[in-house]
Amino acid sequence: MELDPNASELNILFTFLGRIQQDQALRDQLNEVITAPDVVAIAAAGGFCFKTSTLLDLFERCNEAPLARQGLMDEKLIRVYLQRERLLAA
Repeated sequence: MELDPNASELNILFTFLGRIQQDQALRDQLNEVITAPDVVAIAAAGGFCFKTSTLLDLFERCNEAPLARQGLMDEKLIRVYLQRERLLAA
């Protein structure tokens, strides 16, 4: 069986998303942004490296818009995180 080359990137992304519910400072920081590239920059600053296109693909697969209204990015990311088992199995 061949391994999905994006599997480790998805694991990194989901590890980052998993921190959101426990880290109020991270939530506050994410709620200042409205785009996926901004989320990727915040993640990278914390040592979590994944591509914007990967996050956008997850948004699409979860029927989430690629942009969030001010103050709502954390909720969008948590909704994606809660679907991780389905997304990783696909």
